[in-house]
Amino acid sequence: MGLIGNIYRVVVADDEPMAVRGICRIIETHSPEFEVVGTAENGQEALEIIEKTLPDLVLTDIAMPLMNGLELVRQASTKVPDLCFVIISGYQDFEYVRDAIRNGVLDYLTKPIVPSQMLPTMKNVEEKLRRFYYSRRNGILRKICMGETVTQGEVCKFFPHKEFYAALLRENGLPRRYSPGRETELYGTIDETYSVYGRDNMEELFLIPKEMLGGQSLIDYMIKVELRQKTEGSYTTLLYYGNAFSVSEISGKIRDMYFWLNTLSTVGFSQAVDLDKKQLLSKRLPTPDTTELSGLLQELEQYAKMGRYDQLQKCIAKAFAQWEQERRPQLWLEHSSRRILNFIRMQTGDEESLIESEYQLEDIFYYATSMEMLWNNLQSILFRFGEREKEKPKVDSPEFFGNIEKYLKEHLSEPLSLQELSELFAISQAYMSKLFRKYTGQTYNQYLTGIRMERAKQLMKENSELFVKDIAEMVGYRDQFYFSRIFHSYTGKCPADYLNQ
Repeated sequence: MGLIGNIYRVVVADDEPMAVRGICRIIETHSPEFEVVGTAENGQEALEIIEKTLPDLVLTDIAMPLMNGLELVRQASTKVPDLCFVIISGYQDFEYVRDAIRNGVLDYLTKPIVPSQMLPTMKNVEEKLRRFYYSRRNGILRKICMGETVTQGEVCKFFPHKEFYAALLRENGLPRRYSPGRETELYGTIDETYSVYGRDNMEELFLIPKEMLGGQSLIDYMIKVELRQKTEGSYTTLLYYGNAFSVSEISGKIRDMYFWLNTLSTVGFSQAVDLDKKQLLSKRLPTPDTTELSGLLQELEQYAKMGRYDQLQKCIAKAFAQWEQERRPQLWLEHSSRRILNFIRMQTGDEESLIESEYQLEDIFYYATSMEMLWNNLQSILFRFGEREKEKPKVDSPEFFGNIEKYLKEHLSEPLSLQELSELFAISQAYMSKLFRKYTGQTYNQYLTGIRMERAKQLMKENSELFVKDIAEMVGYRDQFYFSRIFHSYTGKCPADYLNQ
């Protein structure tokens, strides 16, 4: 099951008490995933129980007093959307079957109900509900992470455990906010025992039922996950709640984690922070002088007026060295870099479009794994007086980009960082990112993920005997669970289902 301990609620409606008892006994004995939360002897009583208990499944006889089974299906469907129904009758009437199927009924059972007849139906219902719950959990997590409103009832229904742990693991910088092309969101697979969501494949939010960890601490578990998934040379931000919390706190805890991710994420600096100890965080947070950046820009303006661009460059380099020492958060650096970039554009008459400059700035922060790399790449867009003329004739051609694509496809099992690729082809990371946007309409990460997933699909079709772990390694992933999440998010199927298909 998607989450350990998920029990689906059932209402049984039949005007024959013996039939009700028989159905309840079969469920209790043979279907532990279901719990009968109410029984009724007529359709009207069943409708009242359904509104009160909000079940997942209704097993109802067709011929009942006050309200028949088909009318119950119609009325209950409007009051409690997404209900599953199974119709029961003492005789085979295919006209009833057609009407029932039209109204969304999953199956039709004839009396007398015996286990051999009923259990396949219950198995089919369980599979439908399992996928439905999985989809709803993903949707709820996504809404919370995107700042949208969810009701407490939704959270409690689809996250049935009493207590949870939560952790947010981010590799490298914060997600893009402006770049073209939609990043592929990451979801855990249906068979995982906890829920996972990421706004892109560099991020994973873990919502873990307390009983899943047993006696293991959350931080010990997350460090193992981090070590499996971390790319060599990258940095990570791990935020977590070291103490379990109630289901009613899920929304608030997740929103707090994203607030602290934005607040704490620092380029090149790995950190693990227990958010249950927030009182310690205030001592670590930098408190920049709000007039500092204005003073820097005034100084830059003086150098620009004198034409001293060498001094201007040294001045900015000195500021970045100070900000590195103070471990300024990424959002501060982005804001400052954007102000400096706009100032440089005005002074030099940079012909690069504003939106392209924004894309390049965002890419630089997304891929930087250290302040040194960040500064080196920022210089390529801050001080590109003539760099465009130097690079463009050399690399802005389909033939040159074709060589880049060929290299990537031939080295898919390797890490393939943007930095290494740029050094290999002797161009800046900013320009390399620009080429991918121009020739593929995607970011570098989107393109790389796409060709890796297509290669994985090809390997599965060519040899269904391969293990998922082997396929993951062949397309550049060390952790098969992480690979499975990305594959599922890309294809809509987990690797095992794709292999079976």
